[in-house]
Amino acid sequence: MSDNGVWQFNLHGENQLKPFHHHKLPNHSTLLSGPAPRDDVGFVSTQLQIWYNNTDKNWVGRGEVPHKHLQCDECFIVLSGTLIVDVEGERFSVGPREFCCFPAGVYHAVLEVIPPVETLMIRAPSVADKVYKELTENER
Repeated sequence: MSDNGVWQFNLHGENQLKPFHHHKLPNHSTLLSGPAPRDDVGFVSTQLQIWYNNTDKNWVGRGEVPHKHLQCDECFIVLSGTLIVDVEGERFSVGPREFCCFPAGVYHAVLEVIPPVETLMIRAPSVADKVYKELTENER
């Protein structure tokens, strides 16, 4: 078994995923599921990515550049706080106990975070497929 309790080895010394992973949500932001969790809270998965945000800070600064995912759908679940998102040039507010989903191929961005915030970001499959939109001079 690895340090994070996710991997175990069979009789032939081959890596295998544990059949079950259970942990309390931490008091900090972290990757709960994905290919390379940052700490022992995370579950190693190439199929599912879950990022847990738990912070009293705005993490986007000036906002992020709109992007799309070529293969995966993405979902934000807001437990507390508020996210201001851009979807294909239109702004939306996503507040407590609300969620929003971005299908593959749709340009979107988190423009603002109104803390304190607790959110889940879920993507499946967990692949590196982010493509940034080329901004016009007026959008920069």
